[in-house]
Amino acid sequence: MTPYAKGCGDCSVQSTCVSIQPKETEFGTKRQIDQSSCNKDYSCANGFCPSFVTVLNAEPKKPSGVALDGALFDQLPTPAIADISHGSMGVMIAGIGGTGVITVGAVMGMAAHMEGKACSIYDMTGLSQKNGSVYSHLRIAEQRDDLDAQRIGAGRGRPGAGLRPGGGTGRRRGPHLQQGPHPYHR
Repeated sequence: MTPYAKGCGDCSVQSTCVSIQPKETEFGTKRQIDQSSCNKDYSCANGFCPSFVTVLNAEPKKPSGVALDGALFDQLPTPAIADISHGSMGVMIAGIGGTGVITVGAVMGMAAHMEGKACSIYDMTGLSQKNGSVYSHLRIAEQRDDLDAQRIGAGRGRPGAGLRPGGGTGRRRGPHLQQGPHPYHR
């Protein structure tokens, strides 16, 4: 018995979930589930696979915690604060469903609010649950009157966060980023 499913791929066909990944083994290509990105809707179990079992009334094993020393972060430089005194700053956060794009946008927006800044957030979720793109357009300014369109236009955003490998560099996000040493504000 191996911890991998057979390589037929029916689980991928049934669920179209990005957490089902190919795994090369000595027995050929098999399938494994990346638990860190699994959205727990269990649609992969709709496929006909004898490797999938349902365990009821069980408690998942919890990893032991790691004690971190505060000195771990001593070498990090203090981040530069963007100058928004002459307009607004646009940040685009990109990823796929379930990677925290909307949450990161909301946290950044609340942080701006707590600093007394004006903020607008425009979330684009689309088909986010099943491998679809998710974008959060975040605009921060000193005053509400300095906020313009919520959606960040082409060439108006600063590099933000891509919440999966390649998530921040897709063809839909790239045109929104400024090229070269442009100012943060509009």
